[in-house]
Amino acid sequence: MIYTHENRLIVSNIKNILQRRGFEVFVKNEHAVSVIGEVSAFDSWLELWLVDENDFALASRIVQNLKLDSDAEDWVCSQCAEENAASFELCWNCGTDQG
Repeated sequence: MIYTHENRLIVSNIKNILQRRGFEVFVKNEHAVSVIGEVSAFDSWLELWLVDENDFALASRIVQNLKLDSDAEDWVCSQCAEENAASFELCWNCGTDQG
């Protein structure tokens, strides 16, 4: 497991960032929200996993750098004018690259 969070958008964003850098990843617990109450809420958080565990060191550095950039400013999409969190490289609404 490379990352876990309760917010689907954040996990999806990190998944997209890693995939764009060539990592093969998959998400676990996508449907676990239906078992909250039977298990703790934390146990139902989405989990992002690497297919190749040999990629862990490099991928974790990338994820850590994203967290370090949390002081960066949010940005507005040039295509749809939607506001995006600074950590998003792609617009959450239309998928346009921040670049």
